[in-house]
Amino acid sequence: MALPLTTDEITKAWLSDALSERYPNVAVTSMTARNTLWGTGTKILLDVTYNQAGMAAGLPTRLCVKGGFAAHREEMLFLYQLEARFFAELAPILDIRMPRCFYAGCDSDQGIVIMEDLTDDGIEICRVQQPLTRAQAADFLIALATLHARFWDSPALDDPAKLGWLVHHDPLPDDDWGAYGRHQLQPEVWAQYMARPRALALPAACRDREAMHAALQALRRFRDSSPDCLIHADAHLGNLFIDADGRPGFLDWQSARKGHWAQDVSYFLFSALDPLDRRAWERGLVCDYLDALRQRGVTPPHEEEAWNAIRAHIVYGLFYWTVNPIEWQVEVNNAAVAPRFAWAAVDHDAPPVSQWVASG
Repeated sequence: MALPLTTDEITKAWLSDALSERYPNVAVTSMTARNTLWGTGTKILLDVTYNQAGMAAGLPTRLCVKGGFAAHREEMLFLYQLEARFFAELAPILDIRMPRCFYAGCDSDQGIVIMEDLTDDGIEICRVQQPLTRAQAADFLIALATLHARFWDSPALDDPAKLGWLVHHDPLPDDDWGAYGRHQLQPEVWAQYMARPRALALPAACRDREAMHAALQALRRFRDSSPDCLIHADAHLGNLFIDADGRPGFLDWQSARKGHWAQDVSYFLFSALDPLDRRAWERGLVCDYLDALRQRGVTPPHEEEAWNAIRAHIVYGLFYWTVNPIEWQVEVNNAAVAPRFAWAAVDHDAPPVSQWVASG
């Protein structure tokens, strides 16, 4: 089935064809676009009605169609294709909360997922301007442990017939996919981001381009220090929600990877908490995560080994929130999150802070 490349191509007929792949004889009888949310991936929120087959199948009257519809679609195509494949092949076998999926498909030009609209009453979409409580943070870390334990050091991750299609997480890849990160490190581009409000609260070590580059390269070498597992790889507050039953959930699986567990734990922990709360809670929360791994049959790293890994991964969140284009995250979000990572690097004497040499 041909996939739409523009929002105008999302019609009743196309939606009916897509939904009928899982729900035979379903037809959409009316469709109204309620809102369009532009970002890395575009989300079109729809109000729909169905024929009798659709109502009998219990399909919701509010849907979210997510795919690549913005000007940067071709640049980000791989992400849309990956998320569609994730929802088609992996989501059904994972015991963590995520949006219910009603269609997932990709082709050489597009990747699209039709899922539940989480803006309905009773579901709280987390926001970067509102850090989590300790109890909420613990719940999300336990959910991450559930995700990581499912394929911890699993041969399936390297089996082409199973999950070998997952890309290995790399903070600064050498191939075409790494062009974005390398571009953001170019002196003239870096200088533009250093002039933005988000950089005003960063200590000097975190504004040093060469120290940042060195820290990212050091993280690349660190990545082989632990068994691989399935990771979300983008677990910041804007990709999290809490459902009506209080269960933590994860949005936006277009960055799903195989990689080091500390990528998710570090990225979540330092972006989701107020820095003062994080200082008070971080040790206990990491112990909660390690205990959750143990309860799920994984032999976790020792606490200090775990903290060495978490410390090494701080630079990833620091770098990518420092150079986040405003087309992907509005400046108020970047200004909220980048300093959280920066002061975590200071608190833990982590790269690039630990590598920085003041010029005098």
